[in-house]
Amino acid sequence: MEELRRYWKYHPKYKDIVEHIQGKYSFRERPQFGIILKNSSGNQAQLAADNFQGHVHSYVYLAHVNNYPNLSIEWVRENQVAIQDNHGLFPSPPGIYFIDFCDANGNPTDEAFFVDPLLNEIDETPIKINDTEYQLQHGRYLDGTLRVYRMPGNIQLYEGASFTADPDTGLITLIDSLGDREFISADYRCPGETTGPWEVYEDRALVEPIPGAVLAFGQRITPGDRLAVVVQQQRAIAALEYGGRWDLTLDIDVIARDPLAQREILDQTALYLWATVRPRLSSQGIEIMAVNMGGETEEAYDENADDWFYNSSFSMQLQTDWSIHVPLGICIRDIEVGGGDPIPPGEAPLTPPFIEQMASLTDEQIAQIQTNMRALADLGLSATQDPWYAGKQGDTRAKPTLPMLR
Repeated sequence: MEELRRYWKYHPKYKDIVEHIQGKYSFRERPQFGIILKNSSGNQAQLAADNFQGHVHSYVYLAHVNNYPNLSIEWVRENQVAIQDNHGLFPSPPGIYFIDFCDANGNPTDEAFFVDPLLNEIDETPIKINDTEYQLQHGRYLDGTLRVYRMPGNIQLYEGASFTADPDTGLITLIDSLGDREFISADYRCPGETTGPWEVYEDRALVEPIPGAVLAFGQRITPGDRLAVVVQQQRAIAALEYGGRWDLTLDIDVIARDPLAQREILDQTALYLWATVRPRLSSQGIEIMAVNMGGETEEAYDENADDWFYNSSFSMQLQTDWSIHVPLGICIRDIEVGGGDPIPPGEAPLTPPFIEQMASLTDEQIAQIQTNMRALADLGLSATQDPWYAGKQGDTRAKPTLPMLR
């Protein structure tokens, strides 16, 4: 309907037809001429037994924030144009970007949102103050996210046993000084600069709030809602894609009070869809396979005055793809033995028998083990879930119900 309205609004003779291009016969009075589009049938073509298409590799994915509706953003994708313009690199630094739907005073609203980033700092070399004190370059960090390694050798140091740190100042104090050729490396999360307010509209997408990411909004924008967009340091598997194809038949009726106008509108509409619109829609995933002309009928408008309506129709066969992305949001970085006690320097945190044992466990069994694994659930995040796939625990490809692990 949008394509036909765009075409006919520039016609000098039939401009009035634009408001009568509809999907139903919802006219208070029968117009002089009009175009009615009706979806007559649709058949699903399965491209795989369970509709599984493959894995989606991406820099970004959407995560839910606990205790919030998590309805305002429909989906998040990469902005390929922005990545290409940035020489193939993702424009925004890695981290967690919280989306808060509120105004400048913190009051809930569905008209704007703020972006509050929590950035990842990976393999940073702190500034050495003296033999035991080191300063993080970004100062304060989120408590519980600091990881310190003794280099070279990449030996992890444990807070309380090998060092102490102040989250407010970013000062690291080692218990024992390092050797002459040794230094430390640090991983942590620190707050970034808040941006906004960004105006939001239903059924629109924005690319400015998080450069490199496309945020798509539907019709469920909720005041006070909060979600998170996770930006990864490198492109990795972010979701599973399920999809297929629809074979559709679209019937189009042309009505007019004048038989010549009826034929002209029919011919120009069919030719425009087949010759002009067809290649443009093909690039958007909609294939017009055929256009078939139908018959013509007459309908009395005023029998006494011998006034008639002239109707004609044609049909189109279309193919269009559908797809659903089921975010994974699972990334186990390490599993440490014990109930949180630090491992003495020089001892391996995992023994070979323990590694073999952990590799044979299911995700549910891993979740029950009392370890000191840190999950992104500590930040109040959880993986997004699609209700259509809820409970499919037998699928070894998709386990979106687990929290994201550190």
